[in-house]
Amino acid sequence: MFLVRTIRRRMVSGFAIALVLMLVLSGAGIMGLIWHQEAVSELAFVLYESPNRDQLSKSLNEVGLELFQAGSLREPQEVSRLQSVFRNRINSAMEELSTFRERVEQLQQTPQLLQQRNHVLGRLDVISAELGRMFSLSQQLKPIQNEAEQRHFEAVRTATMMSIVRTQRLLDNLPAYHEHQHWIQLSLAKERKRSETLLKFIVIATVSTIAIFAGTIVLGFRWISVPLRTVAKGAIRIANGDTSYRLQSCSRWQDEFTDLVRGVNYMADRFEQAEQELQAKVAERSEQLVRSQRLVNVGFLAAGVAHEVNNPLSAISLAADSLQMRLYDCIDLNSQDGKEIMERVSMIRSESRRCGEITRRLLDFSRGGEKGEKTPDDLVRIIREVLIMVRHLGRFGNRTVEFDRMEPLMVEVNSAQMKQVILNVVANSLQATKDGGHVRIEVTEQLDSVNIIITDNGCGMDAETLHHIFDPFFSTKETGQGTGLGLSITHRIVEDHAGTIVPSSPGPGLGSTFRIRLPRRQMAAAAA
Repeated sequence: MFLVRTIRRRMVSGFAIALVLMLVLSGAGIMGLIWHQEAVSELAFVLYESPNRDQLSKSLNEVGLELFQAGSLREPQEVSRLQSVFRNRINSAMEELSTFRERVEQLQQTPQLLQQRNHVLGRLDVISAELGRMFSLSQQLKPIQNEAEQRHFEAVRTATMMSIVRTQRLLDNLPAYHEHQHWIQLSLAKERKRSETLLKFIVIATVSTIAIFAGTIVLGFRWISVPLRTVAKGAIRIANGDTSYRLQSCSRWQDEFTDLVRGVNYMADRFEQAEQELQAKVAERSEQLVRSQRLVNVGFLAAGVAHEVNNPLSAISLAADSLQMRLYDCIDLNSQDGKEIMERVSMIRSESRRCGEITRRLLDFSRGGEKGEKTPDDLVRIIREVLIMVRHLGRFGNRTVEFDRMEPLMVEVNSAQMKQVILNVVANSLQATKDGGHVRIEVTEQLDSVNIIITDNGCGMDAETLHHIFDPFFSTKETGQGTGLGLSITHRIVEDHAGTIVPSSPGPGLGSTFRIRLPRRQMAAAAA
């Protein structure tokens, strides 16, 4: 499985198999050519280079031919010519005999030919001796001058004739190598056996090559084409808008297709998250646009009202302080009327100051405050500092606030404003709960943003309250318990951070949840 675990290894394995098959078929072809050349060489040797008995016999017959055809031998010149021709033909026969011996010695050493070889070489030695005897007879040729010399010539010719007859008999008993059909049959049988073996090998190699080639095509489709088409179809489906679709693993190995599927699914996760965030942002921005327009209108109105009311309130507060100081000298504080007058004056002072505090908050809300610089800070540390501050508020001592994250989480925020946001929301949740109430804070991370989820088990909210929760002066608390500006200011700060705050509640008495989303990094346009 090591060779097919990745696409790269599969391709290398396929090319290696193809190379091996090519080499095997090439080797078979080369081996066939070599065997063919050996067969041709053997046949050429049998036909043209084997010992030629007829050629040797012809050379031996020509030795005495001139001797029997000689005319008058009375002249010394004629005798010298006859001796020269006789000796030349003996030498030719000796050379042919030597060639015949060499070819016999070069024959293939089969058991049958080895036995013949020793017998043939012995007879060739006898023939060589006869040729030597003929050569010595050639020296006895002399001019014929009388009857005795004529008889001597006849005796030499007769002896030569007998030698030639003996050599021919010896040659007749030698095997006719150039006509030996057994050699040719052996060569043909050998070549036929080789051809059959080579043919079987080529057939097997060809069938194996076709099978392996077909298997390679099938595996190529299964391992490469089919997974690639599956990934392409899935990517097109995701690109056409089905961001909820996820590719299944299309390979049994951890190869490049597994990485590709993982990458496409990761890209689909990003697309789906971006689409969800976009839809949420559209809904949020639509709601925020309406709310912001309402807040702008209220802000202009609040700024005008606060500016016009602030001066009379200051005069009323100063007049109440002065009146209270003078009444200490003018009335009997122990009487019923005196006590009532002092209570009414104290009420005028406290209510005028409360109205002054409301106008100050209205002015701050209408001006929007300074956005402040946003720098990377630990959001977990900010939340924990706010919780330490809340725990020192005695009126919330019988509530429980749960926040168990310890790992730091760096986000670009204005720490002072973010503390105000967390404090406003946590305080609102604590005020919504009764004795023994519970508030839980969670922080979750996404690719480019973080979520702060604050959940309580308090009085909850209905749809009308959820719709107006961020409106200025809107409050579900008892009269005098709040100004209704805390969550409006919180909403404005979150928007200044390019984030969103979304309230939700299953219904009255079922608790509430505030989900604050903040980007990890502030864009230049948002930070400007």
